Amino acid sequence: MKGLLYLILFAAVLAGGWYAYKYWQESQADTSVEIVKTAPAIKRDISDILEETGTINPVNKVAIKSEVSGRVQNVYVEDGMMVTSGFVLVELDKTDLLNTRKDLDYELKEAELNYARAKVDHDRNYELFQKRIISYDAYDQVKTTLDLRSNTILKVITKIDTNTDNLKKTTIFSPSAGTVLNKNIEVGEMVVGANSVSSGTEMMTVADLKDLEVSSYVNEIDVTRLHVGQKIDITVDSTPGVDYFGIVTHVAPMSSSSSSGGSSSGSSSSKDGFEVRVAVKGDVSQLKMGMTANITATLKEVKDALCVPLSAVFCDNYEVAPSAQKYYVFVEKKQAVAEGQKAPAQEFEKRDVVIGVTDTMGAEVKEGLEEGEMVALKRPPSMSEPVRNHDWMRRGR
Repeated sequence: MKGLLYLILFAAVLAGGWYAYKYWQESQADTSVEIVKTAPAIKRDISDILEETGTINPVNKVAIKSEVSGRVQNVYVEDGMMVTSGFVLVELDKTDLLNTRKDLDYELKEAELNYARAKVDHDRNYELFQKRIISYDAYDQVKTTLDLRSNTILKVITKIDTNTDNLKKTTIFSPSAGTVLNKNIEVGEMVVGANSVSSGTEMMTVADLKDLEVSSYVNEIDVTRLHVGQKIDITVDSTPGVDYFGIVTHVAPMSSSSSSGGSSSGSSSSKDGFEVRVAVKGDVSQLKMGMTANITATLKEVKDALCVPLSAVFCDNYEVAPSAQKYYVFVEKKQAVAEGQKAPAQEFEKRDVVIGVTDTMGAEVKEGLEEGEMVALKRPPSMSEPVRNHDWMRRGR
């Protein structure tokens, strides 16, 4: 009897060990299977948006320079002052030009006296030549002297006219109405006149701050999607909550480089691209020259589009242009599960799709997918070698 009891106890231990081993195997199998995250294909509005930053500048601004060199005698404006067209901005010292004018007046009187003397000699010798008392050569020499004296008068008069013009130019007027910006001179400083050999000293800028634009530099891929007359949304970090809009007025035909000053430490940054200018419309009273603006162009908008996350879209060669890509997704197969049974391992189907508009959240699927189908957000382990997925979208931007 005792032997039978031991036998039953031994059999119970063996059975318990067997079931424990099977349970351990099943639990290990469950943890070894990777669950691939999925997301449904849903319908929503999607827009192809181009975003860039730029700098606010006045549309009309004039660099104020003097046409003559001289010392600054008076400055009648300060930064931020509003002026009208014809307002006197700066006066240069006229002392040197006035002294030159005195010398020219003396030169003119001397030239006139020399001419008068030569005229008397000419008239006397002309009578003698008419009476054949002197030769033609002698008369011609006297006539030449008279012509030279006349030319001297004309040269001095030309110098006087130039001096008079330069005296007028010592008073610098505002060429247009606007606001004074970047005043770079003080009384007593020397300024260099702008001419064919020198760009001259830029004394200040007069700008119309009621008519502003955003100047931005756009890369070669995106610039082809912008055109003159296109509407642009504008925001400025300095005026939170205020939205502006503008119209593209200029798209540069060739690439160039912009340089902008940085902090007070003197740092600067530059950006290569095609200059695009956007005229700001509406109330610009809160905006100031030099502020950074964000411009947003809605290039294409699709209502009720079938969309999937960007990470669900794959391609075989993400280094080629987006238009030449062949895209596909991994669609999770539907599997029936009986009540009380454990869900089977995930299975996916590779399916080619046609991609349309993309944004930062996802991509429009124009063909190859139906609403509600679940797509893998990463390549399933059971599929072939992995390739990168949403890099194709970043490259397109």
